[in-house]
Amino acid sequence: MKQALIPLLLLAMAGSAQADTSQAQTDESPLARTSSWPTADISQTSHQLYQLKEPIPLSARATALASAEWLKTGFAPSMVGTNGQVMYPYGQSHPAITCAPEHICVLQLLPDEHITNLSIGDSVRWLIQPAMAGNRPVVVIKPTVAGLNTNLVVTTDAGRVYYITLVSNRHDYVPLVGFYDPQQLVINMQQQAEAAKAAEQAKIEAQKQAVVAPMGTIDPATLDFNFACKPGHGSDDEDFKPVRIFAGNGHTYLQMPAGMKDADKPAVFNFRDKQTELMNSRLVHDYVVIDGLPQKFELVVGVGDNARSEVCEHNPKTGLFD
Repeated sequence: MKQALIPLLLLAMAGSAQADTSQAQTDESPLARTSSWPTADISQTSHQLYQLKEPIPLSARATALASAEWLKTGFAPSMVGTNGQVMYPYGQSHPAITCAPEHICVLQLLPDEHITNLSIGDSVRWLIQPAMAGNRPVVVIKPTVAGLNTNLVVTTDAGRVYYITLVSNRHDYVPLVGFYDPQQLVINMQQQAEAAKAAEQAKIEAQKQAVVAPMGTIDPATLDFNFACKPGHGSDDEDFKPVRIFAGNGHTYLQMPAGMKDADKPAVFNFRDKQTELMNSRLVHDYVVIDGLPQKFELVVGVGDNARSEVCEHNPKTGLFD
């Protein structure tokens, strides 16, 4: 019984193959041959994006702004460059690339990765070849005829998977397509911000050390904090009155209100033998460092009628300001 069925099955298969061949001969258009394939969501191909969007320079600033928009809204835009390139956000889009027969499409992947595998749905009528452009992998794509629709999957050693729809059109195509990764760019920006914050903190610590450095190896217990200050000529506020004064190792240190700039630094005059003399001083961050150990001195800001001053005096019996 089984031996009798085998000829019948072979005859049925031959008839089916003959019918398929006859049908293929009647379908001359490649598009007709692929009409039964599943259709991907390609509502906007690379060529349509190129026509709809205003070209912009595809700089690091452009991708940073697009990534910031993604972080804020959850939407990462596709972009069209002034160089004719269409750039898609990796992981946030389903790219549909339009290529043309007898022309080359170049697909640029993200930098600093290498292609580990290429898989295409129609390997007969689409020609693909991987290459490297510096540190950036590229895929060269060329369809053999118009009216094709297939998909391409590219994997890399960075763990990325690029899923792309390929469409061939005889006249409408975009020769250069690329990607940017908004998530990775946001991570990079956050890391840069943290590094900048750490550098700023290190700078603050260095500034503190720069203030302490002139003190050398002096014992903190020997520092003299017995100074008192009071408003002098023309002063009715204390906006530049020292927060703290101490002396040691041949220098006098005046901790000034935070944020004082060199232009706001008061001049320091020493009272000696009923005369005044200008003392050498400098602003080291928020400290005025005076070369010397004056017993009584005046801090002066402004000139003439607009001058204001604070008079500070050493008093062994007090360590508090008036």
